[in-house]
Amino acid sequence: MYWSTHFWRIIFLIFFALYLVIWVRLASQAQAVEIIRRYRHRYANHLQVISGWLQLGQYERADKYLMDHALASVHPGIFRGLPLRWTYQMIALDAYAESLGNMILWQNPEHIAGTYMMLWKLRAVLRCVIPLAKGTIVVRFEPGRFNVEVEEGGMKALPRKHIKGVKWNRQQGMITASWGHR
Repeated sequence: MYWSTHFWRIIFLIFFALYLVIWVRLASQAQAVEIIRRYRHRYANHLQVISGWLQLGQYERADKYLMDHALASVHPGIFRGLPLRWTYQMIALDAYAESLGNMILWQNPEHIAGTYMMLWKLRAVLRCVIPLAKGTIVVRFEPGRFNVEVEEGGMKALPRKHIKGVKWNRQQGMITASWGHR
């Protein structure tokens, strides 16, 4: 009798663990589908604007839009060579920013050190900044560090969350969050 009670508990725990694994996979697949949907929507919007300028005969404006906006926002090859975890998190953060009407410009991603601590801090900072920002968020990487910059007028409020090791700075009309060593 004693053995059978524990046996059912073990079976229950195994099935519960399987359920959690399947649930987590489905949740991450749903997030991946949402990210792809947002990127497809962004590309379609850029193509529509460029097509409109070309139909109006405004070739210079179409070229300028292509260089200033379309290529900057779709990040052609920017994630190439990065670890998969970094690529996924950067794309997920990009989609999150876009869902709130913001855009992230990633600068110098070749300087990413690739440490999990750096990725964790970057994700924490951007999860604080994105809901408060209006417009463009610039993420600049340097060897062993990153800076997140938003124009002061582009912030609804300063983030209140303290993130250990992150220095918040307000100067020259910019709000900057920095992490890492020089």
